Amino acid sequence: MGSELAVNRVSPGIPLEDDPDDFVGYELLIDFIKKRALHQLEGDIIEIGAYMGRGTAKLARFARRYGKKVYAIDVFDPGLDKTLSVSGIKAGDVYEAFLQGRSMLAAYQESTRAFDNIVTIREDSRKVSFPAERRFMFGFIDGCHQQEYVENDFYVIWPHLVSGGVLGLHDYRFDDWPEVTKAAHKLMHAHKREISAAYEIEGKYNILSLLLVKK
Repeated sequence: MGSELAVNRVSPGIPLEDDPDDFVGYELLIDFIKKRALHQLEGDIIEIGAYMGRGTAKLARFARRYGKKVYAIDVFDPGLDKTLSVSGIKAGDVYEAFLQGRSMLAAYQESTRAFDNIVTIREDSRKVSFPAERRFMFGFIDGCHQQEYVENDFYVIWPHLVSGGVLGLHDYRFDDWPEVTKAAHKLMHAHKREISAAYEIEGKYNILSLLLVKK
């Protein structure tokens, strides 16, 4: 299904940090937030899928300057993501390989311990909801790569995203996880009247993130 929305490529414009435990390149997302002055909007930051917390810490460092919080949702159990790549590799096995025997939760706690503006929600994202008054100005989805999860995670955030806010989805148009692409296109089609612009930005390992701006 086509998105019926033009997706514009954003040039990264800044170098990526040498951080082997950040698999996204969060500084690119923060640069996008700065350029669009999202920090001037009402609301906090939310991410679904914190992994080892390197990105969470970068978001928290930025958010702290403006008195904002970062909400991080994750079960911190890599084995629970049973998404199969096109080559038959299980997502959880990929996470385990990069952890190299480390506890995912312990790695996250080590990365984020210096920040008191992080709200960690250790829960399956399908069981998470927020009160109607909760507001976010930026959200990022990089949790379970199954289509039903991506769609669920979109709806955890989108109703609470303020006008002008941005929701990002990692692994957009990434061959290993085609269900993310399917979910993204389905969601863009369903909510095209609520989206003012769509962008893609290339991060680490040539992986794209899709960024949707809410009207």
